[in-house]
Amino acid sequence: MTEIRNVTVVGAGTMGHSLAQAFAQSGYDVWLNDVNEEILSKAKSLIGSNLKTIVEMGLLPKDQELATLHRIHTTAKIEEAASHADLVIEAIIEDKSAKIALFKALDQICPQRAILASNTSFMDIFKFVETKRPDKVLITHWFAPPHLVPLVEIVRGPQTAQETVDQVKELLIKMGKMPIVISRFLPGFIANRLWSALRNEVLFLLDNGYATAEDIDIAAKASFGLRTPIVGVVKRMDFAGLDVTQKVIRNADFEIAPQMTRSKTLDQLVAQGRMGAKNGKGFYEYGGRSPAEIMKERDIKLIKLKIFLQEVGEL
Repeated sequence: MTEIRNVTVVGAGTMGHSLAQAFAQSGYDVWLNDVNEEILSKAKSLIGSNLKTIVEMGLLPKDQELATLHRIHTTAKIEEAASHADLVIEAIIEDKSAKIALFKALDQICPQRAILASNTSFMDIFKFVETKRPDKVLITHWFAPPHLVPLVEIVRGPQTAQETVDQVKELLIKMGKMPIVISRFLPGFIANRLWSALRNEVLFLLDNGYATAEDIDIAAKASFGLRTPIVGVVKRMDFAGLDVTQKVIRNADFEIAPQMTRSKTLDQLVAQGRMGAKNGKGFYEYGGRSPAEIMKERDIKLIKLKIFLQEVGEL
């Protein structure tokens, strides 16, 4: 297998800039590409802010801060970004035609050795993306923020070579990530399917006035949310007792909420211009703080939790 040294990230938005940072922190030479210099400049600024936070938290030596930044090269020209790539990660919009065009271009530009990966969270790219290297095409689904969250879901396509899967998995482990391999495409993969079921119940409770957003969050964080980092969701059934779990799922009095395709609570908030942390108001008010300040507070808490879970052997 060709050693992966050069990584290209296409799409410098919410996920892309953090993906570039994750690889650069691990010592890889990274090209970050997007459609214009304004987006790339913002991405570089966000990376700089992220690096300062992790240096403050002791996760990165101070002398590695600038070195990491210098390993990230930005360009609006896809040819410049991908012509020497060993691995490309596509993190553009979830649009079929855009992905078709991008993979076609990458297949022509990239060396034949290059692996082409998509960060899609739900699209079956294997049905519509066409390349001359289907054995080197797969999905690597990361979670925000990628430079902090360990999980990466590797999804293989019908023609993805085992060698490709093994090489990407080995790379991610070297980076300190926790990759899992999904043997064939499934909409939502693993983590998003679990979250989708939970989100559906949350919106059902809100729409029907059973509880406030604050009380629902307290219920989650102060009960199963506290246990989940330690026992997960499958082992949780072991601790409850499988015989008890068997009886619980047979309880006909408990009905899950119907699958929702829209939520009146969500629709009202969006209509009011409340978009969440990215504009400082959503279900919650964020005190007029900038998105960068809000994200930094979240990241610091994630880092502290991550350090603790590593210390107790759960990560």
